[in-house]
Amino acid sequence: MRSRHRTFLYGFLIWLGLSLAGATVLTRAELSRQQEAFTVQSNIAYRLLGQRLAQHDAILQMLALLQPPVQRIERLGALEAMFPQVMAIYREESDIAWANPQWQQAQLQSLKTERAVLTDVRLAQGRYVLLAAAHPASFAVLLDLNAAIAWDEWPFRRNGSPVRVVLEWQDQQWVISPGLEHAGPVVFQSGKTLASPSQRFQLHTRRVVSYADLPWGQVALFALASALLVALIIYVRKQREQTLRAQELLRIGQVGRLNSLGEMAAGLAHELNQPLTSVLANTQASLRLLQEDPPDLEPAREAMAHSVEQIRRAASVLTRLRHSLRESGLADQCYPLSLTQVLEESVHLLMPELERHGITLEKRLPPHDVDVVGEPVALGQIIHNLLNNAVSALGAAQISHPRIWIEVLPRQGRVVLTVRDNGPGIDPQHLDRVFEPFFTTRSDGLGLGLSLSESLAQAMGGGLTAINDPMGGAVFALELQRVDEESS
Repeated sequence: MRSRHRTFLYGFLIWLGLSLAGATVLTRAELSRQQEAFTVQSNIAYRLLGQRLAQHDAILQMLALLQPPVQRIERLGALEAMFPQVMAIYREESDIAWANPQWQQAQLQSLKTERAVLTDVRLAQGRYVLLAAAHPASFAVLLDLNAAIAWDEWPFRRNGSPVRVVLEWQDQQWVISPGLEHAGPVVFQSGKTLASPSQRFQLHTRRVVSYADLPWGQVALFALASALLVALIIYVRKQREQTLRAQELLRIGQVGRLNSLGEMAAGLAHELNQPLTSVLANTQASLRLLQEDPPDLEPAREAMAHSVEQIRRAASVLTRLRHSLRESGLADQCYPLSLTQVLEESVHLLMPELERHGITLEKRLPPHDVDVVGEPVALGQIIHNLLNNAVSALGAAQISHPRIWIEVLPRQGRVVLTVRDNGPGIDPQHLDRVFEPFFTTRSDGLGLGLSLSESLAQAMGGGLTAINDPMGGAVFALELQRVDEESS
């Protein structure tokens, strides 16, 4: 159960990291695209307004050159049609002062700078006067900026545009587009002075990127794709783990069966030794009896002697077989190894069974690895048998909260590994027989697992014991030789 939760947590964290990274990349790309579009549109607006202001200078230059002989020109026909922003044109002799003091001051400034000068600016209404001093008459043009903008070419929508566009001059401003004011993570801004020496207006554009403008759809699709990818990786990894676990269980099962066969052969040799000894004694007695009644019984004597010889030979073979099948040769294969590592591998192999039965496994291990003298396959076989027996006992008992506790207790020169469960425990009548070959209380058992485990433990210089926990459940204690830390 914990392994499943841990896998889910790791998968969620990986998905979250991928989603955040993807969201960051997609958001930055979208903001970059929007900023580029904003910059292009701002430049287009700057260029269009600059062209209009240049036209205003050209109109005054044309009037100063043509010198129309009228005092006030309100309509010039073709000029009005070409330039709808021109509302009125005024003319005054150069030696006569303008009636408006502001215009007269602009007249003097225009004479000094030799270019057109702004005056009577009412930028809030989008209107101003552009005056140019000339001889024999000076001219002034009343301009309407609202009509100066070619809205069919204007890059921003006239109404509802998210971009605020403002034309400023000194402390006055004309709002071309109010834009949309709302909360947002990013603000784009641009400000330029229009390239006109006579009309030094500043064009400011500003856009607040709202949260609704972010690429939520793309982020959601990327998050979904990331989730599918992580799920696929977890599935493939889980399938691979299951395959490796099945292979390892198969290997352990094969080793266990071979060891069980060895244990069975050793048990059979032990069980047959006494009958063979009895047959030997009876045969010897028959031989003595036949020797006491010798009427022509030499062939019988020779046959019985041959039988005794064959029976002794059979007993010798069985004795050698039992000795060869004892795990005493395992001691030569032992070496220092990590008990913690072998334990973790055994727990990993049985994790699906623990999860299937809903068994909670608790481990109490030292903070550092504990090295013992043993053979990894044999040690893994013992731990696997102890855990498998605990799982079987808890599964058969069907208790509400099944648990298994594993504890490693280093002692002076020894290490004790205990496997405890909260099942029904061992029947006291059977407690002394749990390690006997072929003794089992399970209908599908052979009774060789614990016997084999005890033999393997003894062959590695350790031991295996079983008791009932006073609080309930069975406790198996595996004792092994601890590797001397100084020597290692």
